[in-house]
Amino acid sequence: MRLPALFLAACAAAVSIAPSPTAAAAPPPARWLDHPESIRVMPVPSAEAETLRRFHALGPAGLRWFDAQGRARPVLAEALSLLAAAEDDGLHPGDYEADELARAVQSGRAAAAGNGTPSALPALDQRLSLAVLRFLRELHLGRVDPRRHGWKRRPARVEPDLAALLHQALEAGRLAPAVQALRPAWPAYETLRAALPALRAQAARETPAPLPVFRPSLRPGQSHAQAVRVFERLRFLGELPGDAPPPTDPTRYDPAWEPAVRRFQARHGLNDDGVIGPSTVAALNVPLSQRVRQVELSLERLRWMPPPPGQPLILVNVPMFRLWAYADATAEPALALRVIVGRSGKDATPSMMEELRYLVFRPYWNVPSGILRDEELPRIEADPGYLHRQNKEVVDGPADHSPVLPFGAEALAGLREGRLRLRQKPGPGNALGAVKFMMPNDEAIYLHDTPARSLFLRERRDFSHGCVRVQEPAALATWVLREHPGWNAQRVAAAMRDDAVPSQYVMLDRPVTVALAYFTAWAESPGAPVRFAADVYQRDAPLARALQRRRSD
Repeated sequence: MRLPALFLAACAAAVSIAPSPTAAAAPPPARWLDHPESIRVMPVPSAEAETLRRFHALGPAGLRWFDAQGRARPVLAEALSLLAAAEDDGLHPGDYEADELARAVQSGRAAAAGNGTPSALPALDQRLSLAVLRFLRELHLGRVDPRRHGWKRRPARVEPDLAALLHQALEAGRLAPAVQALRPAWPAYETLRAALPALRAQAARETPAPLPVFRPSLRPGQSHAQAVRVFERLRFLGELPGDAPPPTDPTRYDPAWEPAVRRFQARHGLNDDGVIGPSTVAALNVPLSQRVRQVELSLERLRWMPPPPGQPLILVNVPMFRLWAYADATAEPALALRVIVGRSGKDATPSMMEELRYLVFRPYWNVPSGILRDEELPRIEADPGYLHRQNKEVVDGPADHSPVLPFGAEALAGLREGRLRLRQKPGPGNALGAVKFMMPNDEAIYLHDTPARSLFLRERRDFSHGCVRVQEPAALATWVLREHPGWNAQRVAAAMRDDAVPSQYVMLDRPVTVALAYFTAWAESPGAPVRFAADVYQRDAPLARALQRRRSD
């Protein structure tokens, strides 16, 4: 990033605060920081105050950023640089008093020409420590509580000893290694971070006129009076080269543009058919400033995530309706599949990280109590033949071998009262299909097959009650069981269609981490193009407001 002149001047001051022994005498300057308004008071939560106390207890008594003569240590310039460049990580320099601290250091250049150490220098030293500690913590863990933004519970994180880390960094005279160690280790973080400068520069350019909605949809080779706007927009977004010559016929969708349209559609979660319909027009017209915000919010959400696991990973990106499977979370994905997720609203799929521990082939579907109450009971009461047609039965107990009860008034009363359960037997119409992937959790969320195959052809795929339906469950099961002797694609296919065994449980020797995450900007592997998605659960705006409120409080 291009650093402001104020910061550059402050850095120069940071390495030259002490006066030369031969400097000419100067009139006594105002004491450095005698005026409290020169640094705005930063609110200090008790946890931060305790970290600051421990940090100062680790080092020698006195100042950490200045020597006994009030001269700035060389590492101070690096600290000011890091705070001023916080936006490179999608953070806000104002959260860390970057400008105020830079002004204070700059003003100290003249003040230090007086006699002795300025009396307010200890306060500045502490505020520098607090700002850097806050930056390090928020770079690593994020700025807001994830439970207010899609996570049912706080992600399992081990908070590093920031006081010790900063102390060691100052002893070594370098902050950069500690900063890099605290950035999220997910490859997507570096990819998104690297994309930010160019995206911001692009957003600052003059935007072409928005595209109209073409009715009917515009196909390659067809004509429309506004077709040239497609060319202009593709060139502006970088999908076509910046020096691409204007079309000879501005009213025709030149087939030479079709590969660029398809690339754009694929990166934005659209059917990549080259047809410019309403959803493609809507995505093309999204302001780049919004794309910048999506990247910044995705960086924040990555900070909430526990570190990449040291075991295989299945990552579901909910708003992209996509699943990626990794043998190593830092490498290329082995599988990329479409998924169906929970409906927007009360059935939204929560964000979580759990461990996949076993698979069930030809599973029973145990109808959740909410679905039983809101959907199944009204159907049963209205249609006596409903249970038989749907291959459902009433059971007394939670296990697969629980006794099946004849349906009648007593069974219906037991269902209403919650004493009995409703389940669907394995078979072609079973709601869970032929296999489910179990990751025990309090929300009863898991991955599974589905008989409703046509829904995977939709661009927007939030249709479930919260669980994740997988388009190619046999491929996923084969990948999950690849290290289990005897389990190949043929055996998986046989287990999914074996009518002789109602349900078959397969325990995993090594768990697979499952991450259900929410990123409207994402890159699935190191260096992959950044993908964007619509904010299907409307979570971006509340998160952006929460971060803005935090700055204004």
